[in-house]
Amino acid sequence: QSFESLWRNICISHYKGEETSQYFIERSLMRPRFLINLINQCKSFAINLNHKRIEEEDIEKGLNAYSIDLLTDISYEIRDILPEAEDVLYVFISSKTEMSKVELNNTIESFIEDKVLTARIIELLLWYGFLGVKTDTNEIKYIYNLNYNMHLFNGLINKKKNEIVYSINPGFWPALFIEE
Repeated sequence: QSFESLWRNICISHYKGEETSQYFIERSLMRPRFLINLINQCKSFAINLNHKRIEEEDIEKGLNAYSIDLLTDISYEIRDILPEAEDVLYVFISSKTEMSKVELNNTIESFIEDKVLTARIIELLLWYGFLGVKTDTNEIKYIYNLNYNMHLFNGLINKKKNEIVYSINPGFWPALFIEE
């Protein structure tokens, strides 16, 4: 059997106009354990609601639970590298999905006033896949799309200079009350 036919046995085909397996993958930061966590969260709601497969409401509830776990996990990872920045993700509550360089700096500087630390925090947010960068073709690139090559990522950022548009990874939106 093909993946598609197997997948349709456990999950609806589309959610918010997007194929569901791809929808899950794009919110997993390309980390297998995060993907498993997201699917398990959705599956748990499906089982609790007595659904034969993962339905739309299971995805919505599962994504909310997963997003909170993701936010916590990435906060811990940031803390391990830069303890002063442990809670920086929470300054993005109710923010826009996309922001300019100035808006991003202002948001982070509302958390910590040190401009040197602000630059380091942005680098960490990019490295952990919390932030991506919009390309000339309006595609969002995250670090995992560039094989974790920070030089390549910095080249993309430097090319855009002050016209850069940063995007918050949609896996974090539910936990941070960010609307599409």
